[in-house]
Amino acid sequence: MPGHMEKASAASYRNKYAAQARLLNSLNPFKSAWMIARQWLVIAAALALPAYAVAFLSGEDGLWAGLCELSAAGLLAVVVLFVLSGFVLACKQHALGVIMHDATHHRLFKNAMLNEIASNWLCAFPTGMVTSSYRRGHLPHHLFTNKPNDPYWVRLVADDNYSFPKPRRAFYRILLGDLCGLHLRSWWPVIRYWTGWAFVFDNREKMLSTSERIQFVAFWLCTAALVTVLEAWPCFLLLWLLPMFTLTLAFTRIRIIAEHDLAQNERELERTRHVDGSWLERLALAPLNINYHVAHHLFPAVPLYNLPKMHAILMKDEGFRAEASLWPRYFGRNRGLIDTMLE
Repeated sequence: MPGHMEKASAASYRNKYAAQARLLNSLNPFKSAWMIARQWLVIAAALALPAYAVAFLSGEDGLWAGLCELSAAGLLAVVVLFVLSGFVLACKQHALGVIMHDATHHRLFKNAMLNEIASNWLCAFPTGMVTSSYRRGHLPHHLFTNKPNDPYWVRLVADDNYSFPKPRRAFYRILLGDLCGLHLRSWWPVIRYWTGWAFVFDNREKMLSTSERIQFVAFWLCTAALVTVLEAWPCFLLLWLLPMFTLTLAFTRIRIIAEHDLAQNERELERTRHVDGSWLERLALAPLNINYHVAHHLFPAVPLYNLPKMHAILMKDEGFRAEASLWPRYFGRNRGLIDTMLE
């Protein structure tokens, strides 16, 4: 930035573009409903496709019986299909979490009850979370980003896995540990306050209401019954639960690292990062415009589907372009954010 240009505060950008942001704050229930529906359409296809492929190639109805009848080439094709489906489902689990994140800001539907029910039953519960639990930690994160009252910051700065710069091999060992499910214990202090499982049977901390506990248990009992009726437990375990506790956590870790510099910078704009990302990075690491994170922190009332427009308005401001932490991609030797953090 030229020396004569005074750095503006985040508050000044909020004031300067308040009118534009108010126009973009408007909620569109059809866009919210379609955003949720299209995730589930892909999820349904990714869950069903491997089983149908086995039945088609083998001529057998049962998954295990069908696998036993496959040729070596057919078995390899099915394994590849299972891996691809698991990857897609991890991406969609991440996307459901991002939609739930928007619901914590009451950005899905104007009706508060509909906002909560849609978020819980269609986004949070399927990934083991509860919207109100996530909200309890997320809103202070916005108010006190990278300060002692920010519960995310307090936990992350105490975890060496989020300490950077870091040797490249050490970072990729951490991701490999996530993929192998070896870091579930270290993840627990973070996700404990997002999930419903921690408080279903022991709610002494009063994290969930009685209604939320009943709904959470009812959802998972209904899910177990449906999976049993469909005789789909192998696919459910391999394609839904396994990615949830491995690949989805790895995606989430990378996004958490990218979103915020944990240093206690005086200026708010220096604590949050925007990453354009390649199409694959946006699919896996930053679904549904969550990569527009600077715009989101400045204007959290703007729903996800309007964040690109808000970002475009901000990018017309020369001062914002000079001050904001803007990155073209997550990985890559040439201006890849994560790679600049590795030794």
